[in-house]
Amino acid sequence: MLEQDLEFIFQSLMPRTKMQISQLGNMLGCELKSNLRKSEMATGLADYIINRSDEWLRCLPQRELDLLEIMVKMEKGSEFRTFLQPYRTMLGMFGFIAEERTEDSSIFTIVPELYDSIKDHLPMALSFRAVNSYMDFEALLMGILNTYGLVEHKKVVEIVSGVYDFETDPQLAVQSMQFLYESSVMRLSVVRNDGIIYHKTLMERKSLDDVIPERKSRVEIKDYRQFSKEEFMAAGFNPLYPFVGKDSPSGKKLTAFMEKIGLGEEERNVIGTLVWLNAQEGGTKGPMNAMHLFDGLLKGFDQLQEMMGIVQEYMNNVPKWIFKGYSSHEVFEKYEKPNLQPLPDQMPPMGFGMGVPRVGRNDPCPCGSGLKYKNCHGKYKS
Repeated sequence: MLEQDLEFIFQSLMPRTKMQISQLGNMLGCELKSNLRKSEMATGLADYIINRSDEWLRCLPQRELDLLEIMVKMEKGSEFRTFLQPYRTMLGMFGFIAEERTEDSSIFTIVPELYDSIKDHLPMALSFRAVNSYMDFEALLMGILNTYGLVEHKKVVEIVSGVYDFETDPQLAVQSMQFLYESSVMRLSVVRNDGIIYHKTLMERKSLDDVIPERKSRVEIKDYRQFSKEEFMAAGFNPLYPFVGKDSPSGKKLTAFMEKIGLGEEERNVIGTLVWLNAQEGGTKGPMNAMHLFDGLLKGFDQLQEMMGIVQEYMNNVPKWIFKGYSSHEVFEKYEKPNLQPLPDQMPPMGFGMGVPRVGRNDPCPCGSGLKYKNCHGKYKS
């Protein structure tokens, strides 16, 4: 049976390129020599996956371990059906679990060849992470990436250094930096040549081609918004459903509304997470995209209006990736509102037969601020 399992994993690896096999090995804590042939790399990694589950399981993010913990309690080959997950799992991308997505559900099955090994070694991996404070540290890192979307590597180091007292405890500094570079969050993140870090699963939802140009266009936002350790931890605490801003006033209002229309706790976390991800779209696109999340759940036009108002308020107050963690409301108050010019007390008399000129949303505001009308006095137009 072991030989069959090894052959299955080997065959699943062979369609990948040599670089992809090497990257997968790195993510799972298995270093493969670059001078090996692809077939030799695949053989070595297959042996590691089958015989060293206790080691590679430690390299997975907590949300993946939480998912496996549920699935190993079921019979081998059983399907675990849950609400549609916000984004794909790394286990599914590796081919360790079969992952099927329907319109409203995610269905997971551990591949039979790995089931026994995962079931035997998962408790040890969970215990190791708890004892070594991995969970808290990864919640901090995941919270940073959830909050900023993408962030310079030096900023991550700065935040970690500020959270932990490195000056009085040098040993803690060494341990924290080791955690930083060995954590599953970093293993499953991309570090670009310019030093920008982003998490692969987050950027499946909104591409860098959207976020980076929008950031560059907001030259007035020079620094990242500051958050406390507790705020970062809250943003990364629930690895399966990172409903960022859940405990904020607008987040609590959204949660209360979902509870009012009969949604259970897991459903609220799933929809809250998807609303948060849609909030990163910006403009009117986010709220409109969020509408379909409540299909079949609302009773009448009044509830639809209430939902739209609550969702819009939440989206205006949640940290935005394009604004380096500032919310839309904070950007307006901090950067845009101070530049608004008052409209003249008296408008010049209009000649007979002259109409009032219509100001388009993208036209310069008549007040002379230099801003577009939609970003200036057009904000106040009812």
